[in-house]
Amino acid sequence: MTVYIKVNDTTCVNKPTVHLKDIAAIYCTNKDMEEQLKKLPVFKFRKRPTAREVISTLYLVEKIKEVDKNLEVENFGSSDFIVYLKEKKTEKAWVHRLKIFFVALVSFFGATFSIMAYNTDVGIEELFFRIYALVMGKNPTGPTILHVCYSIGLSIGILVFFNHVGKMKLSKEPTPFQIQMKLYEKDVNDSIIMETGQGKEEIDVDS
Repeated sequence: MTVYIKVNDTTCVNKPTVHLKDIAAIYCTNKDMEEQLKKLPVFKFRKRPTAREVISTLYLVEKIKEVDKNLEVENFGSSDFIVYLKEKKTEKAWVHRLKIFFVALVSFFGATFSIMAYNTDVGIEELFFRIYALVMGKNPTGPTILHVCYSIGLSIGILVFFNHVGKMKLSKEPTPFQIQMKLYEKDVNDSIIMETGQGKEEIDVDS
């Protein structure tokens, strides 16, 4: 009998005891065996409330073989993966709102400073004044229509590029920010797995 598993690269659980179904998708023609394997305890976190473990898929194969040594295991996922433990904590509503407000404030002023620094660096205001003088035949005395159009176009461009307005998305495609976060997460996980493997701290068949 063959058991097919697909292990996730990373999994976050909120209970110390981790079962096979928490970290992998499982398929077996024998549904009774499949249900038994889904409920199979794989390991238990010792550190709480937050912890992290790097586990080898061979360790899962060993655990499955302990149920029935005649089972053949096929893995279609990662050879090494990470499991994070983050127990649920009740957070006050005002604390959550304060965090959101702080992040929004930092993002707003950070983006504002970056745009202003870029415009100053390339001399965009001086360019607008020159264009206005060439077209109108006189020097401007204040903000011109170019400034207004540039501001509106910049706002629209940011919204279209980031593909995100509040809870709404302009399309179903992932936003550039989501893509960069996924790439960053993948790089972090690869580094953790590499460092853990070198330090022999990985949960494996030999550990």
